[in-house]
Amino acid sequence: MNIGRLDKRITHQKRTVTNDSWNHSVVTYSDRNTIWASVNFKGGRETQSAEQRVNVDRVYFTIRPNTDVEVTDRISYAGAFYDIQSIETIGRGCGHRLITTRRDNDE
Repeated sequence: MNIGRLDKRITHQKRTVTNDSWNHSVVTYSDRNTIWASVNFKGGRETQSAEQRVNVDRVYFTIRPNTDVEVTDRISYAGAFYDIQSIETIGRGCGHRLITTRRDNDE
């Protein structure tokens, strides 16, 4: 892996689930760390969900090895949030490829 291509700053956000006063689960994300990465946009598609059109973009983030990143977490990049779908190991552990999706109607 050529680390010179890791030229974008992304923020790894950790997922936590807590209960509110009514004992309902509340999902929150907190910034864990900022990482150097390469960003590759792999296309998108448009789907129908709950009577609304939703754009879904697939983006690959390549990072140095990081055992703290899990598939329940997300990535913040350029003002958008990307849900991690899977984590691939590159080569013999020289890096990780985070396969993510972004939906345009997420808050």
